[in-house]
Amino acid sequence: MNWKLFFQRDLKFAKKLKRLHHSNAILFLLLSITGLLLVSASFRSTFPATRVWIKYLHIWIGLISILPVFFYLPKFTKHLPTLRKRKDHRINLYLVLSILIILIISGVILSFPEAVTPVISSNALLIHDVATWIGIPYVIYHSITRSQWFKNLLKNSKTIENEEPIVIRKSNPFVGRRTFLKFAAGGITAIISVGLLGNWIRSYLPSWSDVSRTLSKENDMKPRPEPQHDVLSVDGRQGTFRYYTVTETPTFSNENWSLSIEGLVDNKMHFNWQQFLDLKRTAQLSDFHCVTGWSVYDVTWEGIPLKELLDSAGIHSAAKYVKFSSGDGVYTEALSLEQALADDIMVAVLIDGELIKQENGGPVRLVTPKHYAYKSVKWLTKIELLDHEHIGYWVERGYDQNALVNK
Repeated sequence: MNWKLFFQRDLKFAKKLKRLHHSNAILFLLLSITGLLLVSASFRSTFPATRVWIKYLHIWIGLISILPVFFYLPKFTKHLPTLRKRKDHRINLYLVLSILIILIISGVILSFPEAVTPVISSNALLIHDVATWIGIPYVIYHSITRSQWFKNLLKNSKTIENEEPIVIRKSNPFVGRRTFLKFAAGGITAIISVGLLGNWIRSYLPSWSDVSRTLSKENDMKPRPEPQHDVLSVDGRQGTFRYYTVTETPTFSNENWSLSIEGLVDNKMHFNWQQFLDLKRTAQLSDFHCVTGWSVYDVTWEGIPLKELLDSAGIHSAAKYVKFSSGDGVYTEALSLEQALADDIMVAVLIDGELIKQENGGPVRLVTPKHYAYKSVKWLTKIELLDHEHIGYWVERGYDQNALVNK
């Protein structure tokens, strides 16, 4: 890369294109690094506060990446005729432009989830994912095959082929050196891409998740709850949960799980597993939305409406907020009392007629359909009524306090 191009003026057309190409390459590299950090579960749990800043950095770099495309488009009609006899270069141009435009449009939508409906946001996330996992491997391959090192290898190969006559023998290789080098570059790209793509693909393959759960320790709750209601969705839930945590996933059994209702209540309440299962449950059909863009639709949750639990405990007149604590010992969130008393806020134990799995927040989790999922506390063990506002885990790190989903 010629860094001097960034500081020179009055460049000729070819060098202007080269400068735009270099600018785009740098921005795409930064977007790839920050994007991969955002989807990394290890980074999320180890550097949660930093992750929020990485998210904003990723958004700003994405917005800046519009500029090279914006400056290139007026030059497109002049550039294209120069590639008339270079088919590979034309294909590369069309592919790169398509990927960039798709990433930019979907990225802008994902940057402002409050401005669009969950359906639009969910589709934008899927499109952004696909474009990313096509774009990154292609850019890696493109960078290898267009590097000066690779060009020198091809040049040396061409010189050898010109100087040495080809003798057809059975011992001759089936491919020439130039072809072999391109296959090798493709192989290296494939190896790198498999590692990068693994986690994303795994989220869409339930069988992989089942194997993972089998190999890890699961919750051991006895007895298993029997559904008190039928599954409300005719065709079952639509979409796939993506499992995010900020700590190691906790494991529960009858011995270490309980649910308490404390704080500004008339009667403090404490439930062990059997006592919780003895409570009368209701079922509701609702959608589940994550602030990162994905959604799961038509989910049947079965549990106890939070309003009923709070009414049973007796709400003190001074109570204004409700704090929820996770059994991981770290994660907390809160709702205003008015929000918490909504009819669809539920302390759920079953999903689609089955015990909520450990990775999805079981044995018991909060469900807040009108709020983004970071309000739906996993592994719920304590509910506390307060007279002051509590700042939850992700709100403390920059997320919106109300987390309302735009319908």
